[in-house]
Amino acid sequence: MPARVIYFDESGFTGYNLLDPRQPIFAIASADIDERRAKEILTESFPHYRGPEFEFSNIWGSKSRASLLKFAGHLSALQDYSFVYMIDRRFAVLTKIVDFLIEPYITDAGYDFYDDGFCWKYCNYIYFGLTQFASPELLDTLLRHYQAFSRKPTPENLARLRTQLKLMASSTEEPVQIFLEQMELGGRLFYNYHNLEKFGGSDELQMTTVLAIVSHWRQRYPEDFAIVHDTSSNFLRNMEMWERITNSNVPAQMHRLGDGTFVQFPLRVISTTAVDSKDSYSIQFCDILAGLAARHFSPRTEGDDRKFMDNVIDAGLKAITHNGIRPSYVFPDQIPPKPLTGPDIVDQMTRIIFGPHNEKR
Repeated sequence: MPARVIYFDESGFTGYNLLDPRQPIFAIASADIDERRAKEILTESFPHYRGPEFEFSNIWGSKSRASLLKFAGHLSALQDYSFVYMIDRRFAVLTKIVDFLIEPYITDAGYDFYDDGFCWKYCNYIYFGLTQFASPELLDTLLRHYQAFSRKPTPENLARLRTQLKLMASSTEEPVQIFLEQMELGGRLFYNYHNLEKFGGSDELQMTTVLAIVSHWRQRYPEDFAIVHDTSSNFLRNMEMWERITNSNVPAQMHRLGDGTFVQFPLRVISTTAVDSKDSYSIQFCDILAGLAARHFSPRTEGDDRKFMDNVIDAGLKAITHNGIRPSYVFPDQIPPKPLTGPDIVDQMTRIIFGPHNEKR
């Protein structure tokens, strides 16, 4: 059975400041579309475009922007061959707070914090509480203080974070106060569960997104995958970790994802290749699709830009399958979560990455 080639490209990566107001959405588009078909779509959609390659950032600010409607018209026929995963960067910081401050001691108490997507649903619960029952500044303050620690995880910055969490908890009331108290407790217990010297922060987005996308394709197709991405992607920064996750010697297992669904390991990724986007119409197709997704989900898209995006959605963008990390009104079915009956997804991923199959011989 021949390998299925999946192309990737991203939009909205502006470094590791997840609170950068210039780009609130990070998106990666993937496509199972060969070079010939991608070239046809791009040249038919943008017949007057004269750039060295088809780039969303250039098209959006040019006379060719109107042709994005024609590009979107092709997407209805490609819903089974394209997938977009996007991350609301501010909400991602909140999920990191929950992952690193609350989850460890809840799991230690014997609960499965990830079963049935509990962690994601609980993050929605916290986000709803902070945005509906607290001052508008509280969420921004919380995210800013955690991000300061995450970008420079020193004992001094951890102490500052703990102090701020304690102050915020003492200055709020139910139903928000309990969330901040849980975070403050996590700050006090931080050394019980993490080695601060090895704590690399929690600003990584690309590895998480690419893993989610490959998992999407793996859930649908039995073939091996050949991954092709743009050389400019910062994904290369974590290539060693990626090679560990995609090692064909990973023991066969069903691995639970953050949304509660399962994917089968090994992921059957037989190659991951970086190419110059100028040489790949398929990557250029993904660049435009990722750019449209980032624009659509961005709260900064307003006025005439929002009206235009609404037209793009109606023209065909709405047909594209997508998922991601962003707030929604899906809350936990029960609190506390279900009892832990075996290794949770953190332990499972640790075994995938650092198990004996990945030991250097």
